[in-house]
Amino acid sequence: MTKTRIAILGGGLSGIVTAFYLSAPEQRRKYDITIYQLGWRLGGKCATGRNPDHGERVQEHGLHVFMGAYQNAFHMVQEAYGEAQNLPFETWDKAFTQQTTLTLMDRRNGEYEPWPFGVPVMPGTPGITKAPDIWGRIAEVLEWIESEMLGTHGMTFSGHPDLSSLPWWRRMIVRLLLGIEHLVAEAASVLIRDALGLVQTLVEDPAKHGAHHHNLLADAAAGLRSWIQRRARPLLEKDADLRHFWIFVDLGLSSLIGSLRDGLLFDPEANLERVNHLDYRDWLRSHGADEITLDSSLIRSLYDLIFAYPQGDWTKPGEVEAGTMVVSLMNTATYQGAIIWKFNSATGDAIVQPIYEVLKQRGVKVEFFHRVDRLVPSADGKQIESVELGRQVELLGGDYDPLRQLKSGQYVWPDRPRFEQIKDGDKLKASGADLESHWTEWEDALPPLTLTAGDDYDALVLAIPPAAHPVICRDLIAQKQEWARFTQTIRSTATQNLQTWMDKDETELGWTLPTLVGAFDKVNLNTWCDISEVLATEEWPKDAGICTEQIMCGPLPCKDSIPPSTDHEYPKRQLKQVEELAERFIADQGERFWSKGFGPGAPQGGVIRSTYVRANIDPSERYTLTVRNSTRHRMTASGSTYSNLYLTGDWIQNGQNLGSFEASTISGMLASHAISKFPTDIRGVDAEALTQAEYPAKPSQARGAFVKHPGMATFPGRITLDDTTMWAFLLDADYDLMAGYCRRMFDEPSGGEVRVRPMSSKMMMTIVDIGTGRFVDEPEMGWSPERELTFWIPAVRVEARGGKEVATHFDMVMPYLVLDNPVAIASGREIFGYAKQKGWITLPDDEGNSARDLNVDLFATKSFGKTSEQARHRLLTLGHQGEKESAALSGISGFGDAVRSLYHHIGKSGDGWHNSLKLDFEILGDALHRRVPQLFLKQFRDVHDGDRACYQAITEAIGEVTRFDAFPRLTTFDMTLEHLDSSPVAKDFGIAPQQRLHGVRLEYDMTILPGKVLWQA
Repeated sequence: MTKTRIAILGGGLSGIVTAFYLSAPEQRRKYDITIYQLGWRLGGKCATGRNPDHGERVQEHGLHVFMGAYQNAFHMVQEAYGEAQNLPFETWDKAFTQQTTLTLMDRRNGEYEPWPFGVPVMPGTPGITKAPDIWGRIAEVLEWIESEMLGTHGMTFSGHPDLSSLPWWRRMIVRLLLGIEHLVAEAASVLIRDALGLVQTLVEDPAKHGAHHHNLLADAAAGLRSWIQRRARPLLEKDADLRHFWIFVDLGLSSLIGSLRDGLLFDPEANLERVNHLDYRDWLRSHGADEITLDSSLIRSLYDLIFAYPQGDWTKPGEVEAGTMVVSLMNTATYQGAIIWKFNSATGDAIVQPIYEVLKQRGVKVEFFHRVDRLVPSADGKQIESVELGRQVELLGGDYDPLRQLKSGQYVWPDRPRFEQIKDGDKLKASGADLESHWTEWEDALPPLTLTAGDDYDALVLAIPPAAHPVICRDLIAQKQEWARFTQTIRSTATQNLQTWMDKDETELGWTLPTLVGAFDKVNLNTWCDISEVLATEEWPKDAGICTEQIMCGPLPCKDSIPPSTDHEYPKRQLKQVEELAERFIADQGERFWSKGFGPGAPQGGVIRSTYVRANIDPSERYTLTVRNSTRHRMTASGSTYSNLYLTGDWIQNGQNLGSFEASTISGMLASHAISKFPTDIRGVDAEALTQAEYPAKPSQARGAFVKHPGMATFPGRITLDDTTMWAFLLDADYDLMAGYCRRMFDEPSGGEVRVRPMSSKMMMTIVDIGTGRFVDEPEMGWSPERELTFWIPAVRVEARGGKEVATHFDMVMPYLVLDNPVAIASGREIFGYAKQKGWITLPDDEGNSARDLNVDLFATKSFGKTSEQARHRLLTLGHQGEKESAALSGISGFGDAVRSLYHHIGKSGDGWHNSLKLDFEILGDALHRRVPQLFLKQFRDVHDGDRACYQAITEAIGEVTRFDAFPRLTTFDMTLEHLDSSPVAKDFGIAPQQRLHGVRLEYDMTILPGKVLWQA
């Protein structure tokens, strides 16, 4: 039988995993596989080397671990250990140490305090037993929250009956009855039945899930979060344990709420792109996460874990697309055993060497010292016609044997080539040339080798990361838009590594807390770990006195592009930078962690016995990032657009899409599956979908990118409104007229999917003076001031339950907005659906306004008629009558106080809340936390039939108050609200056009966050 010839370009983890599965016994030797690898070893970023000049010490690229949720990586390692003849350990499990405790460096008031905590060991063995369901983990998290509230933090949450003997879902129902949920009181019995049935359905039979169930659970989780926050937040500054508890709870519940509301738990593949335009922090913020949480070391550690700092700039917050991060964390939550599994030997020796042994046994060939220089496509763009390779050395004879054997008998990867097997090996050794470097000065010993399609290979697998593509794939980029877009979108960063060997154990050095330490963002070496387990595999002389080994890593400042290969001094410059950063870390921070071994500015004599630093700057070493909106431009294993080129690496579409062992393993499995349909079981991903040529939908099926052009006045992202002054008034209005407006705008267009009711017969009227408005994502546009008049309907969204309308969400509806800023008018209408109109506003402090009146003119039609001219007409006059102190306002010290005051004032005045909505105060949970939800009908007229809409959606945006100052004075005005036929405000809502008003003046800053679609036609 003629074998299919496979050439794998690159021997990183994904490349060798591809070979591992293409050469599996199940393939029946169908493939003739050759791996072409730069330099003398395999592993890519996982490659390690033993240094014989320093006790055969392990030299890593950085800190590498397995997470307990790496089902595919563990399974692959277990298979390799079951087949390989020369193993570093007798069984696979002896290669790992499970880490159950961690320490984060918690930043408070500019200082760093250790925050140690344990992570429970979970049942099962990754790779062997089936991973648990995410819903089971959600139940366990809720159990933990409840146990902490009843136990450790019982005093904070006291005043409630002992619920510890009840199952978690019954305790949750009781909490709802005690005020956690924000539903109407008379519907409580209906709520119990709904929630009880919901929770039992979700836990017992996930197949019955529907979006409606998820929304109900999201509301319950939001209520729980709000209830805990109000009781805990005032105490957080003085109680570190409570603050840590709150951060865990807030992150867990906010992630759950967002995942449910954005469909990431219901159908992640269909909904990822809805949120991937957001950074993970911004996504959490949009779902109500506390700023304390967002600024916490817990969040920072997640960014540190994946080096999520473009250009290695660790001084900035970092960037990772939200949906991808959320899905990754959901996967992590299903871990088994410990959450982290450390290696008991070098990464290359514990993981890569057994795989290499299996590949040798199966007949896979590895051509070391072969550098991929260029992929050449055919003129018609259908296939890769040839591959050009540089041959770095000439071997003395036979195949290159890359491994050395230690005295212990273990086979390991050396930190340098085995010069004795290389012609002119002494010359190479004396030169000090680094054959793995893109910038090496070593000249190839042999002429270039060209592989030709049909003669030398039938299929290619590109396993070299994107940072190298501008060089090796330059012709593909020039030929096809897909490759150009991919290369422009996918970013990477350099990283750095520091290892130390010390003469005392951690306790003797002064560190008694868990020895996996993260989130130390005072320096770029933000993570360190004791890896003394590997000392047993090193061969230090007895008099070396080494007791412990540590490793530190972090991002390294760099540019997005790499310098040309002719810049031979670049590695030296970068290494010098890394050495200086490492020395600074040891000198400035050593005493913080090892107080008994370090003094101010330096370690005590002899404490550090050896050090190793590394700058990971080469294209194959750089860490691929997942910045916002980047995943959708990743190609699949079979999506190269060339018929004979397959792709693999943690940079392709792999269901994880973050750099990790699991992502690399899955990518190798996907490449094998794309070629051979094996393996058939790739845990946690849809292999068929991810090996289609295009994933997700084709561009023609997906929403197109917004086309920008000069002169545009609308911009995406957050909008900050700073130095804002507001005059606010309550108006009596006709409830039925407001209810009719809400039905026309929301109920009828959506067919009842979104139903909105006014909260009472009160409207709000506000006039604001915005000092500085900015588009955050378009800083080059500068800023502009803005003045607005707004009429507001405080409203709720409702659902029918048990024959009653139950209020589920609070929203502000704005039927009329008048403002003077054309950019704000265009952006508000186009992006959100604000009903904004052009106007002119006079404020009390304006020059010439000695009466201190508030006046609003509107571009409008005063009286309908063919001869009427649209012009500037007076809409509102507020004649200033003075100010006075108010005892009712003196207690307002924050935005929450203002919301409470407004709630009680509306509820007690006049007819109070409408009789169908005896509202629980909890409905205002968003507003209590400085978040003002705003509801819109966004629509555009059809170009052919102007009486119809070509697009309609009900959208919601959040205005987050970032600063709030109230003045305890009532301000009084005499109002005249003019009738304009084109904007009949008073007539539309039954407002008395002439009346005396009492209002308040406020100052605040606000950020308008990106919105979400609640319904779309």
